Amino acid sequence: MRVYILAMEFRKFLAKRLKEARMARGLTQDRLAQLCGLPTSAIGKYEAEVIIPSVETLKKLAETLEVTTDYFVFGQAKMEGVPKIKDPLLYERYFVLESLSEEEKEAALFLLESLIARHRFKEMTAELSQASPSHTKKAS
Repeated sequence: MRVYILAMEFRKFLAKRLKEARMARGLTQDRLAQLCGLPTSAIGKYEAEVIIPSVETLKKLAETLEVTTDYFVFGQAKMEGVPKIKDPLLYERYFVLESLSEEEKEAALFLLESLIARHRFKEMTAELSQASPSHTKKAS
């Protein structure tokens, strides 16, 4: 009986989250189904708590709606999703950083902030040098 209640609660939670994410993106149920390659009635059935999507379909929905799959499963997950990291090496390092101790994370963040500050300083000095006219004196 407890499993049945949990399944019903999950259907309700998933339906609510799916509708919120879809509406936030301004998509109709039909358009979302098209973008995910699903039958047009599928989204309506998910939102009406009739059926639950497979894991593969949940992944498609999350990608299309630009949220994490966690958003559909966990109450504390936010809609914003995970930032898309295009560089494979940075993406791999992200997961390593997640596993560091708090002290190691603080050290890594300090280094990153230092690099970012250096980069911004270089950008600002380059902009200033382009914006200010050259002060050359003409020979009289």
